[in-house]
Amino acid sequence: MLVMEFAGFRLDTTNLCLWRRGNVGEDQRTALTPKAFDVLRYLVEHAGRLVTQDEIFDALWPQSYVQPEVLKHHVLEVRKALGDDPRNPRFIETMPRRGYRFIAPVSAGPETHRTAQAKPAHGRLVGRDAVFASLRDGLGKALRGQRQIVFVTGDVAPIVG
Repeated sequence: MLVMEFAGFRLDTTNLCLWRRGNVGEDQRTALTPKAFDVLRYLVEHAGRLVTQDEIFDALWPQSYVQPEVLKHHVLEVRKALGDDPRNPRFIETMPRRGYRFIAPVSAGPETHRTAQAKPAHGRLVGRDAVFASLRDGLGKALRGQRQIVFVTGDVAPIVG
């Protein structure tokens, strides 16, 4: 996913930024350390289900031993950035001795539907609008968590410049 939105926040996973929706229409960047951002992104990508501490350790600290307090510290940093109270959570629910669950509803942000338009060397591809629309639709579904299988076939022509 490129952009995920939840309760007044926008998580931009391409540019690794967390944005808080401002009152006057301008979003404000919320500071997070890189590892805290990774923890938030992992929880948001797995929203609605229990994510065990071991799963987070395996995903974010592969082949390393990390004390559980390190994860707790990063979750605390994320909560602070989101303004979340662990006793009355709106975003991250702690499951004692098991892990965490991201409980806010998450949706794909508007930038998710934009795709980088690679311009062919010799003009526009003719007659491919329906195919590209189908691919964009499949990508949008996949980014919303619906599993997709897409087969792309055809001849590959070299680009001569």
